[in-house]
Amino acid sequence: MHVGKKPMLRWYGSFLVLWLGVFIAQGCWAADDNHRGTPVTSAAVVLDTVMITEETMGWIEAKINPEVAAEVPGRIEKIQVDTGQLVKAGDLLVTIDSEEQQLEKEAMQSEVDRLQVLITNQERTVKRLENLLAKKSISQERLDNGASELVAFKKQLAGAMARLGDNTRRLAKTSVYAPVGGWIEKRFVSKGDFVKQGAPLYLIVTAQSLRIVLPFPENVASRLRLGQSVRLTSPLTLDRSMDAKISQIRPAVNVHSRALEAIIYLENPGAWRPGGTINATVTIDRHENAMLVPAQAVVRRPAGEVVYQIDNNIAHQRQVTTGQYQGNLVEIISGLQGNERVAVDGAGFLTEGTPVLEKQR
Repeated sequence: MHVGKKPMLRWYGSFLVLWLGVFIAQGCWAADDNHRGTPVTSAAVVLDTVMITEETMGWIEAKINPEVAAEVPGRIEKIQVDTGQLVKAGDLLVTIDSEEQQLEKEAMQSEVDRLQVLITNQERTVKRLENLLAKKSISQERLDNGASELVAFKKQLAGAMARLGDNTRRLAKTSVYAPVGGWIEKRFVSKGDFVKQGAPLYLIVTAQSLRIVLPFPENVASRLRLGQSVRLTSPLTLDRSMDAKISQIRPAVNVHSRALEAIIYLENPGAWRPGGTINATVTIDRHENAMLVPAQAVVRRPAGEVVYQIDNNIAHQRQVTTGQYQGNLVEIISGLQGNERVAVDGAGFLTEGTPVLEKQR
């Protein structure tokens, strides 16, 4: 029985020796690889245009938001529309009791009619006096007096006609109409209220023409210019953005927010509402042919920010000055020429003169 086990033991021994040999060989290969260099990925410096931008959150205002006021005094008779309703230009908003204006109009109409009768009669009188003067039956003075009375009646009629026109206009003002189309933002009166001339009745907000107000920190003021491009995005339409230009820059800093405000005027692209917020990205400047590298390639060292240029599988440290980020790339303002390849993955493990095993991205 013991004799039969010897071939099996010899076979296991041979397998163990073979396995140890493979293990030792692999260790040697790995050590050899490590000796050859640190594995890294590399990428070429990219030349592209970099947009210098400033982001801010602003708000939307109606460019036109008239406050409709009473043009005649009186008691509110009927409310036609309420807060939140959409109205068109010319829609009836409210009616004011017109009894007083109607009575004034009727009285003035009577005065006009009376004067017209007097003028007609006086014209006949003057005509008769002219005939009598031709026959030398009356003096010239009597004719002159009759003609003067006719002139006075005509002047009185002109004044009465003007007052009648004013009364007619005031009577028409007892019906208040929307001057523009839009939403009723506020209603200031109720049925039965007595309003004086000039008292506010409604605030209408129109969403057709908008004013976008964009606040910026004071340190950005010197870089803002009229006509600069702005990309606008509303929370109501996140899937769509709108390009516009700065129309106005307010000359003074807002005393409450300490911000400088840039203004954009535009037509409503659709669902934007006054009072809503707006996200804006303003293009302050453009850097043409800017050098860009992956952000991972930039390593912070005691000397500052550096990248590692790969040249003949050797890493060379280059101190750089970074600028704007563009996606996952960062602008290199100085420190490179633009035709290098730099280490990306594994760059943090490198030092000047480190051998590398390069794998290009």
